[in-house]
Amino acid sequence: MQQEIGALFGSLIVLFYILTVLNFLVKWINKKYGPSMKSNEKGYARYKRFMRFIIKNHKLFGLLTIVFLLVHFFIQFNIYGLSITGLVAAGILILQILLGIYGAKTKNKGKTWLTIHRSIAVLLFVAILIHTI
Repeated sequence: MQQEIGALFGSLIVLFYILTVLNFLVKWINKKYGPSMKSNEKGYARYKRFMRFIIKNHKLFGLLTIVFLLVHFFIQFNIYGLSITGLVAAGILILQILLGIYGAKTKNKGKTWLTIHRSIAVLLFVAILIHTI
């Protein structure tokens, strides 16, 4: 039973990580294809609502990701002990959260910060893949 609960929280981490990363993706799609998407008013209106939902909840998704990480860690640690690949993925996720907090608190963070924040998201994806395989 504990194994299934640990796996559930691991899946929730991935789900909320994906929802967090969608922030970048929906903005990119809108920037690149928004003008051509406007020809379909209803479809574009739905997309804009979805995009607003993702952007508005970006910080919440990040927070839930870290909460589920902590729960997942405690459950899995009690069952299996320390997982090096899990520890690396968790460290990268914590770094990403710290960068996000810095970005939210700092007014003039510049493009370098955003590039690093996005790059860490890709690195985190790779770390999660390695951990789950």
